[in-house]
Amino acid sequence: MRLDKSAIARALHLVAGPAALVALCGCATLTVVPADRLDGQRLTPAAEPVAHIYAANWGIYLFKYLPLITGSLDRPGVPQWPSLFSDQVQIDRLVEKVSAESKQRGGTVLTDLRTRDRSYWLDWSLILWLNEFEVSANSSKLP
Repeated sequence: MRLDKSAIARALHLVAGPAALVALCGCATLTVVPADRLDGQRLTPAAEPVAHIYAANWGIYLFKYLPLITGSLDRPGVPQWPSLFSDQVQIDRLVEKVSAESKQRGGTVLTDLRTRDRSYWLDWSLILWLNEFEVSANSSKLP
């Protein structure tokens, strides 16, 4: 009996995709680069630099709009079970997280606030979407 390589590849694709979905779904990240790692560079001309802050969150959605599994912004970067049926992947929640981190570190000004939306259909599933949002900003303190 001879196995068709394309049939095996299709079968692996159908098994590996859902397995990865279950194992890796939903992730929230918060990364802070403090001012002492900026090598003396200023983030704005008139303010003292505090940090560069980056936050990201992604999850799997049914038909793009119904959240199934998303990362949790309560404790980003800490391994934990993702939030089920909770829409945590939103730009306003990420901006709020970046702003709160800036304020906690003594920042009073956010500059170069950038957002990015990378959402796409997971074609192997026919009904699932991966939604990922990212927000980054420079935090500074006015004198």
